[in-house]
Amino acid sequence: NSTYPIKTYNKKITPFQSNGLAENLLGYYFDPLFGSTKVNFVGQLTPKSFNPVFGDSTVLDSVVLTIPYTSTAGTTEDATTYELDSLYGGTESDKLKLSIFKSNYYLRAFDPNGDLDASQNYYSNGDLTQGETIGADLEGPLLYYSNNYLPKANPIGLKEINEETDELEVTSTIPPSFRVHLFSPTGQNSNPTAAFWEDLIFSKEEDAVLSDTNSFYEYFRGLYFKIEPNSVESINLIQLNFSSSNANVKMYYSYKQTTTVEGVETTTSVQGEYEMSFLGNRVNIFDNDFNTSVLQTINDSSTDDVGDDYLYLKGGEGSMAVVELISEGGDETTETNQFNEFKNEFREVNNGVKTVKRLINEAYIEFYVETTLSNSVLPNRVYLYDLNNNLPMADFFLDQTVNTSSSDSKFTHLVPLSTETNTDGTEQKKYKIRLTEHLNNIILNDSTNVKLGLVVSSNVGAANTKAFQNGIDLNNTIIKGVPTGTILSPKSVILHGNNSSDPTKRPKLNIYYTEPNTGSSN
Repeated sequence: NSTYPIKTYNKKITPFQSNGLAENLLGYYFDPLFGSTKVNFVGQLTPKSFNPVFGDSTVLDSVVLTIPYTSTAGTTEDATTYELDSLYGGTESDKLKLSIFKSNYYLRAFDPNGDLDASQNYYSNGDLTQGETIGADLEGPLLYYSNNYLPKANPIGLKEINEETDELEVTSTIPPSFRVHLFSPTGQNSNPTAAFWEDLIFSKEEDAVLSDTNSFYEYFRGLYFKIEPNSVESINLIQLNFSSSNANVKMYYSYKQTTTVEGVETTTSVQGEYEMSFLGNRVNIFDNDFNTSVLQTINDSSTDDVGDDYLYLKGGEGSMAVVELISEGGDETTETNQFNEFKNEFREVNNGVKTVKRLINEAYIEFYVETTLSNSVLPNRVYLYDLNNNLPMADFFLDQTVNTSSSDSKFTHLVPLSTETNTDGTEQKKYKIRLTEHLNNIILNDSTNVKLGLVVSSNVGAANTKAFQNGIDLNNTIIKGVPTGTILSPKSVILHGNNSSDPTKRPKLNIYYTEPNTGSSN
């Protein structure tokens, strides 16, 4: 086997497109090293049906908001139990202030400054385009407030009135969800009053604003979820499934219905409901208080030529590492020569015909955790992708390993966090990334020696990327986007870089190969 030097250095993750995510974050995350992050949410509501008829003498009974958490079901002898999949922190001491406002900001679908029918992008810092921001219009009338917001893994029982006993009884259950009253005549959220909701929806029964999607979006511009920590060091962040068909706002109401049987009129009270789902634009807004000294270290561009001692990886609007294979630093000509020398070790080219000198059996990089600087809770997965083309690695597509119980995947290419023990008994934590197919493509197919991006990920299978508001320049390479698995992970880890003071923990390209011509194996 042989080892080859690589170059690794830090880059800050800048604002990225945060609309169109399959799932959204809500909450607050304090990282002792990197600082704190608040993640708020604004989303449009879409009526289930248009041109509604609410009936006569309509009276609002309640308004209920339901948003499922991502959870996994298990069973016991007596009941179904649940575990929240994507809750970070969330102990009793991590309760947050949560305010839900009627948004006054119109989330338009199309970019008036772009090409015809170009979609409007919304970014994680609240910007739309340069010089335009969502701003303070998000906070309309306050619809809900809690000083003790904390996700729970309990299933929720839905109650109905038993007509025989006239009492509420649990008739069905739903998986763990954020479920609260935006209006209840007897509950704490009776302000705004029934008159607010009745005027908002019921009074518009024959109005064009309830006749189609675009008119409704312009009229009722959605909901804004705003988080504030009760303690600076709280950790309470979760993925909410706003795109689920079970994520909605339902207005329950009563109305009078008159029927005539054999000439006798009978008036009864009938129950109705008006449902709105989060099918329109959904935007996460990240509010970061980044540690200034760490930020300065990450942004120190003087290390780009020689590499960094430590690599600072943080999800969300955090930071990433750039990996350059077959590189010891220096100018572009020097690195090109090194790359050509590397290829010539594994092949010969005569009159355009390639002959394999060494057949690669396995190629990988190991990234060692700097445990004295990292947090105690480490991300289980890191992800590597092609920065030149904004795509996963070739090895990613060949790796079919998956854990169906957890939707986790790609264990061969992207080995989860593991612990090894040295000969002296010292434990070391590391991530191993296999790049066998990528190296074979370089040697046999003359693929480009692209720059690679190393990031933390909540789900390495979530490989599609969201575009940066402004691409990150890497000397003739522009980083175009960040994987959604990184956007949805708040975790961080510090790894040894190629300039680490501990040579044994510097990341290197390790290649195991066979020499078919001589029959010898290395």
